[in-house]
Formats: sequence, C-alpha cells, structure tokens
Amino acid sequence: MKKIWIILILVVISICLIAGLFIFTNFANQNVQTVIIGDDIPLPDRIVYRNSNNQYFEFLKDSDKYNSIIELVGRTLKNYSENGEILSQDDIDNIHDKSFLEFDYETVSKNYIIPFDNLQKNNMVKLADSGGKVCSTDLKNINKLQSKLNKITKDEKSYSFDYREYTSKNQFLLQYKYQSQFKTINYKIFQVKIQDLKTYERYEAMCNLSFDEEITEDLFDNYDLILTVSSVPKITTKVSIGNIRYTYESLPNSYGAQDYAHLLIVSKIVNTDCIYNKDLSTVEQEANLNNFTTNYNEMVNNLDENIFIKDFNKFYEEYNNSSSSITETTANEIAKTAFEEASRIVGNYDQSSQTMELKSVHPNNYFTRKYEEGDYVFPTEITAFCFSRKDDMGNGVEIYIDNKLGKIIGGRSFGN
Repeated sequence: MKKIWIILILVVISICLIAGLFIFTNFANQNVQTVIIGDDIPLPDRIVYRNSNNQYFEFLKDSDKYNSIIELVGRTLKNYSENGEILSQDDIDNIHDKSFLEFDYETVSKNYIIPFDNLQKNNMVKLADSGGKVCSTDLKNINKLQSKLNKITKDEKSYSFDYREYTSKNQFLLQYKYQSQFKTINYKIFQVKIQDLKTYERYEAMCNLSFDEEITEDLFDNYDLILTVSSVPKITTKVSIGNIRYTYESLPNSYGAQDYAHLLIVSKIVNTDCIYNKDLSTVEQEANLNNFTTNYNEMVNNLDENIFIKDFNKFYEEYNNSSSSITETTANEIAKTAFEEASRIVGNYDQSSQTMELKSVHPNNYFTRKYEEGDYVFPTEITAFCFSRKDDMGNGVEIYIDNKLGKIIGGRSFGN
C-alpha cells in the first residue's frame, strides 16, 4: 500500500511538472512574440487581408477580429532580422498580385506583409519606398493562419482594389479666396479628399470641373475622391494599399495662366490618409518660373495689335478722329476673341450667361499686361460695349470693346 501511494505521488508530481513546463513554454513563446510585434514590429493602425478571390478586407485597431489576427500572427513569427533578403519593387508587386496579409500604418512607419501564394511564402516582408526586405523567416502554421482569415472574413464587407484617373476638360484658374479650402502642398499644388457628393458638387462649381465619368452618390459607397489642382500639367500616381504617391513634372512650354484639375477615384481599401506628394518641378523652380514668365510674356506679345490695344495714346487719337461706329452684332463677334483670351487669365465662363451693356469705361491693360508689369488704367473714359459672363457663384469676367473702332480696350474680373 505504501508503494502504491509513493507511485501515485510521483505520478502527480510528474503531471504537475509536465503541465508547468508546458505553461512556462507557452508563456515564454507568447512573451517573445509580443516583443516581436510590440517592439520590432509596431502594432498596425489597421490590417488588410486579400484572399485568393481578389477580395480585400479591413480590420481596424482594437476590434475583436483585429486582436484575434494579431494573436495568430504572434504565434506564427519565430524571429526578426534587419539583415534579411532585399526584394525589388517587382517582387513586391508580385506579392500584391496574390493573397497576402498586410499591416498598415498612418504614420511614417513602413508596412509589413505576409505573402500566402508567392515564392516568399513563410516570410514576413518589411516594405520600403521601393521594394522591401525579408524581416522574418520560417513562419509557423502559415496555412492555419490563412484558413483562419478566410473563416473570420466570411461575413465581412469586402472591397476591390481599383482606381482611375481623370483630368478635367475645362480650363480654369484657382482663385486665391478658394485656396484655403484645399491642403496646400506648395505654392502651385493644392489637394483635397472628397467623401460625399455634396462636397464634390461644391468643388465642381469652384473649379469648373468636367470629367469623362459622371460622379454619382453611390460612387462614394466604395470610393474616395482625391482632387488635385496644379499649375504643373503632368501628374503621375502610384497607388498601393498603404499610401498614394503623387509626382509632378513640368513639360516644355507648358506653363500658362491656367490650372489643371486631376481627379483620382480610388477604392476605400486604400489608405487615403497617407498621401505622399513629390513635386519634381520644384527642383527646377527658378527655371520653371523663368520659363513661365517667358511663355506668359510671349503670349502677350503675340496678341493681335489690330484688335488688342497696347498703345492707348495712339488709340485715343484714332478714336477722337473717327466718326464711325460699330453695331452690337459686330461687337459681339469681337467679344468672342476677347473671351477666348480671357480664359488664359481666369478660365472659361459659359456663353449662355453672357450679357451686354453700353457704358463709359477706363481702358486698361487687363489683356496686355506682361508678367512683371503692374496694372495700368488710362485716365480718359471711352464709350464701350461691355460684355460679361459669370458663373452661378457670381464670379465672372467683363471685357470692353470701344464703340467706334471695335478694339478690345481692356476688361476686369469680378466676384465675391
């Protein structure tokens, strides 16, 4: 009987030791994984999973499913290294073309990605500005992780990853009073994220927008809109899950008194709060400014002096000596040329809004002022046909055509 008790006690002690060793081992492993996630790999602001059906799912921080995924990844990682294999951007693009799990950050931290259907399977990769680096190898239970992800995403809202770009067909010049409604990237680039139709319609009127795609209310269910207004004509975007990168490039003889509106319609699965703008033209800022000034002045020099008045004293002498007069119909034909030139300065206004008034005005250099010159107003009043066009917000342009010689003698912009 004594021997039986001794055996039982030994068995119990053995069981306790085994259980204790198991608990200690698990605790130690979990503690190591917490260090990997918490220190070497910061907790992401969100997690994005793409399954093998090209569906994308988002899990925000502190949600139950987010926490469950973090726990699974912690059990999967075995090591961490800053000296892993370097991957090219083509390698990263190949990973993004298949199933993966990505840690995304709203800060300057770079994203981390676990590929499921790639040569890099069983690795975690740290992304860089271009390409990436393997930071953890020999991931455990990778198939179990993917299976769990498929299970917890079964009833989740899915997104597609797509985007498209448009340039507005209308010319315009962003007025200073509207610039505060954009994020200023630099003195010639302004940007805003639009997430509902009412806001879009406000910017549509503000910037005289016209795109090939109709912008409807249901578009905002799955997409965000990034509107970029720039005097730099060539805009290139690169879109990934974690960010959007814009680059800007001037083209030869492309600068003029107009702005370009670029619209990016992008899936909500993309982190539109993380946008990088790289203005290549600022490298040659001085050269571009000189180029702009030269081109602007060249356009002024090329104005037809038989129509646009530059020498007001000579014009006034001819005007006083003339006994002729022009009709409103003739003035209206001349006005078409003036409004076309005015679009270089303030953009286009709809012809249907046009009105005319015969009144006395002071001729000015509204059309003929060079870039480095100031405004000039001729002191003597002239009777002129004054044609105006404006938009629904009360902004517009007025041009002056004298009633005798039919010359374009100036104009003005107006608005709130």
